[in-house]
Amino acid sequence: MEILVYILLGFTLFMFGAALGSFFNVLLCRIPNKEPFVNSRSYCPQCRNTLKWFELVPVLSYVFLRGRCRSCSIHIKAQYLLMELFCGGSVLAAFIILGFTFEAYFAFLLFPVLVALSAEDIQKTEIPYWCTGTIAVLGIISTVLSVFMESNALWWEHLIGAVIISVPFAIFCFLGAMGGGDVQLTAAAGLLLGWAIIPSVLIAMIVGGVFGIVVKITRKRATICFGPFLSVGIAVSYLYGYDLISWYSSAFWY
Repeated sequence: MEILVYILLGFTLFMFGAALGSFFNVLLCRIPNKEPFVNSRSYCPQCRNTLKWFELVPVLSYVFLRGRCRSCSIHIKAQYLLMELFCGGSVLAAFIILGFTFEAYFAFLLFPVLVALSAEDIQKTEIPYWCTGTIAVLGIISTVLSVFMESNALWWEHLIGAVIISVPFAIFCFLGAMGGGDVQLTAAAGLLLGWAIIPSVLIAMIVGGVFGIVVKITRKRATICFGPFLSVGIAVSYLYGYDLISWYSSAFWY
């Protein structure tokens, strides 16, 4: 019985994350075009037909409709399905690792946002303001709560985390070696992670460096976006950042 409850709970959380992914797809498509997204119903971009409720069920509608619009049969971009799957999977992974804890509630929103900004950075080489803004809000809430309750980082450590990486990155941005979105992301994530922003950037550099070497070997020219690698580093550091700092301190300093 407990296993069945756990499976149903996991499925519910996966669908919650997938629903966030579906909504984030709407934001990514409409905000750049200055289209309304609060009171406006979802529609097919080809025939402009308003979608019914059964066409809006995350993941399941795409599968049952075989990736095509019910009205005009145009092929629906796989981006919609992938966003829902990755966002749903990220929420499920957070639940499996963290359970129903204070940290998990933040992760249920943080991880899907990281998925969305990575997708946008890969496609358009830019990080949406609403993504970094959402992470910044989580950082502000985490900073305020750290004053009243025990956490990995003290309130002033959150503030240090916001500037310790973003300031050097801002210098690189001024020199033309980095995008402004990366600066905003590290500032917002640093406010949330505190000192754990440091291992997140190191992880991003290692993973991004390996990926860059592979790309250079297999392709002559390619644009490599740093946002997805930062997102991986932020997610890992959110889960294990202070454990990595403790391991490093005990291994090399004591």
